[in-house]
Amino acid sequence: MGDASERAAIEAVVGDYLEGMIYGQPERLERSMHPQCMQAGHYNGQYEFFDRDTFIRSLANEKMLSPGSQYNSEIISIDITGDVAVVKVEDDCFGTSFTDYLTLIKHDDRWQIVMKAFFDHANALFDSNK
Repeated sequence: MGDASERAAIEAVVGDYLEGMIYGQPERLERSMHPQCMQAGHYNGQYEFFDRDTFIRSLANEKMLSPGSQYNSEIISIDITGDVAVVKVEDDCFGTSFTDYLTLIKHDDRWQIVMKAFFDHANALFDSNK
């Protein structure tokens, strides 16, 4: 697969992740995130270090958008080295803006998120500009 094809495949995984989270579609999160994926960051001032399934369950308490509703997101960068990629994405949901750093690995001809670290801008414990 060429670089443009790899980028398109990665962007599709990121789209599944974002829309699965924002629209409350756990099957899309399960498809985009490896079963052993871990995610960490501070959300609403609380430190979270969740596996994929705990993360998906935690979303039940959030206010979701109706599928197809507009939301703000932007892929800032995609860095690919062989079968590993790192994506920086900014998105708005759950009353805040996030910066997500997603690490993906391609296995069995399929990209999946294996790690996620995030920054919650509205409820920041640290000034990201320092």
